[in-house]
Amino acid sequence: MSLQVNDRLLFPKGKRKAFTLSYDDGIQQDRKLVTLLDTYHIKATFNLNPGLFGQRGTVAAGKKEVPHIKLGGEDARQVYKNHEIAAHGQYHVCMTGMDPARAAAEALDSRRSLEELLQKPVTGYAYAFGAHDDTTRRALQVSGIRYARTITSTYSFAIPQDFLTWDPTCHHNDEKLFALADSFLSDDLYFSLLTPAKLFYVWGHSYEFDQCENWEYMERFLEKMSGHADVWYATNGEIQEYVEAYRRLIFSADAQTVYNPSAVSVYIGGMFTQEYVEVQPGKTAELIPPVNM
Repeated sequence: MSLQVNDRLLFPKGKRKAFTLSYDDGIQQDRKLVTLLDTYHIKATFNLNPGLFGQRGTVAAGKKEVPHIKLGGEDARQVYKNHEIAAHGQYHVCMTGMDPARAAAEALDSRRSLEELLQKPVTGYAYAFGAHDDTTRRALQVSGIRYARTITSTYSFAIPQDFLTWDPTCHHNDEKLFALADSFLSDDLYFSLLTPAKLFYVWGHSYEFDQCENWEYMERFLEKMSGHADVWYATNGEIQEYVEAYRRLIFSADAQTVYNPSAVSVYIGGMFTQEYVEVQPGKTAELIPPVNM
C-alpha cells in the first residue's frame, strides 16, 4: 500500500505533453525552417553566434558540401520574431579545456551582444560542438545563463534535473525520430516517479536538410507533431522558466496546501488522476487528496 500524493508537475492548463525544438548557428537555411514552423504553429529556440553575424562559408561534414551563411543581426531579429533567440557562444569555439575566465567571456560576450540586439535578457545557451565540462558549466552559471543544451540523446521524455546540462531527446535525423513521436503522442500511461508529464526535445542544424535533401521529411514530422490540443508547444526558455516556477512551490508540512511565489500559474496533479490544480501567482491552493494504491 502506498499513498500517491498529487503534487507532480503538469504543464500549463494541466497538459501532460510538451514539445520543443532547438536549432544552431543562425544560418540562411533557418528562413525556410522558420516558415515551416510558423505554418504548423510550432515554437523553437535558435542559438546564435553574434560575433560571426554575416559570415559566409560552407560546411562539408555530412553527405555533401552546402552553404553555411550566417544571418546578420537585424535579419536574425526579424526572422526569429515568433521564436526564442539564445546564445551559442560569441565565436562558436570549443570551451572545454579553457580556463574559467575565457570560458565565461565566450558565454558572457555572446549574451551581451544578443541582449543589445534584442533589448531584453537572453539566458539560454547551446554548447558549441556539444562540448561541456564542469568548468564550462560554472562559467555559464556565473554568466547568468539559466539553461544550456548538449547534443547527448536521451531517447526519453524526461525533464532535466540540471538545466545547465539539458540533454535533448534526439537529433532530427535520428532513425528513431518517428517512433519517438508516436510514443510521445500516445495517451498510454507514462510512468515516471518524478512527473507524469512528457517533454519531447529535438535539435539540429537547418543546413543538414540541404545536405540530406530531406526537407520533406522534416515537414512530415512537423505535420505529425502539430495541432494536438493536449500538447504545449513552447520554446526552450518557456519550458525552463515554467519548470523552475514549479520547483519554487512551497508545500505545507501536512501536504494539503501549496503556495506559489512565482509570477506564473503552475499546474500540478498526479499519475493516477486526470484532475489537476492551478496554483495562481502569489496564491495558496489545496492539493487534490492523495490516492491510496
